[in-house]
Amino acid sequence: MLILGFFVVALSNYLNGGGGGGGGGNDPSYHQVDNVPAPDYNPPAIPQPKTYEQATTWLEKNALYKETVPVPTNCTVPYLDPTTASTTQLEDHLNQLTACLWGVWEGPMTKAGFQLPRPPSTVYTTAITTPCGKADLGNAFYCGADQHIYYAKNLPSILPPKIRTKPFVTDAIMAHEFGHAIQARTGILISDKAWEEKAGEAEGRVFSRRTEVQADCFAGLWVNAVAKASNLTSADFENLKFLFYNIGDDVLTGEPNYDGDHGLSKNREAWVTIGLSTDQIGKCNSYVAPKDSVR
Repeated sequence: MLILGFFVVALSNYLNGGGGGGGGGNDPSYHQVDNVPAPDYNPPAIPQPKTYEQATTWLEKNALYKETVPVPTNCTVPYLDPTTASTTQLEDHLNQLTACLWGVWEGPMTKAGFQLPRPPSTVYTTAITTPCGKADLGNAFYCGADQHIYYAKNLPSILPPKIRTKPFVTDAIMAHEFGHAIQARTGILISDKAWEEKAGEAEGRVFSRRTEVQADCFAGLWVNAVAKASNLTSADFENLKFLFYNIGDDVLTGEPNYDGDHGLSKNREAWVTIGLSTDQIGKCNSYVAPKDSVR
């Protein structure tokens, strides 16, 4: 069972150019997202490596790394203030958001030979038990056991006040969790977990950090793909970099040299910045990056 959290503790508007503006819509120069499937509550099994050698190949030389995401795409993400939205409104927003996430990632995933079922999203308001175990509030996570994304309603309360209601902050968190879904469907996630268990505690944390910063980078790739249609500004990009900086192991624990499993603030910011500046998925290959870049 796999649970991947965003923090240490732990469809029309989207597809037709409405809401955000930016001139995307049905402009033929934009990648058009269509034929989006419903959220899949009975997805096919996650690929599993048969050997550690295969696991290493899936981590370091995954077929997905040769692909690119479509930039720009016609998805526009309407603004929702997560601090004032009802639970139902937020859950509807997040489930619609996965249509746009799926629309950006489905093409490269298919070209690389992988399936991409659309993960359901659930907003929870009290501590819950999922197929991946118990989950407290103040978190968001992807559960590999049911291939489902969970998002705590109170999550904004643990973010810096200056960005809690800024555009795309909630959506970037979801994009990170969807990044774990991409890792699961390409065999990266379970290959990483196999090596975490084999490598021992200290080296296992290095593997975990590679998983997390890659999901940060994948989130940046998606934001870059929808930024033009959603009319994101350079200030919005800076807010997202600030977000990822503030969920680093050192900032969350208050310990500058904390040896955690998600990555230091400077590195989490660096990896999302890579994603925000490219369409090349291979740029997010954290498994061949130096250890200090995922510390």
